[in-house]
Amino acid sequence: MISRNVIRQSLKIFAPAMFLLICCSIGAFAQSPAEAQKAIEVSFKDAGLKTAVSAIATQLNLNVVFDDSVKDERLTLDLKNVTAKQVLKILLIQKRLQARTIEENTIIVFPDNETNRQRYSQYELWPSKSDATK
Repeated sequence: MISRNVIRQSLKIFAPAMFLLICCSIGAFAQSPAEAQKAIEVSFKDAGLKTAVSAIATQLNLNVVFDDSVKDERLTLDLKNVTAKQVLKILLIQKRLQARTIEENTIIVFPDNETNRQRYSQYELWPSKSDATK
């Protein structure tokens, strides 16, 4: 039979150890990256541009509006260890597009040329400079 002293000694060791384990778990959880910053793998094969942009924007909780002059070209893209935000930036650059925030969580995507930049100049660039640090 186990004596009370042995049980008390065990609790003195076990209780602080459990407390540290719980604290470490909470700390690790608090440091986990946000959904938009998690590394993902993306593969589009002969997909429509608008479909690809919309799919990635959905992961970022963004709604997308396309300017009428955006062509729904076919694209193939295979990326590993990137964030959803990086994928969207790559798509925009690769297809010579630009995005601007027109409302909270809504962006407009348009061909990146001087006419369109002037047309949408009242809206903030996406991602905004403050987003670049996040």
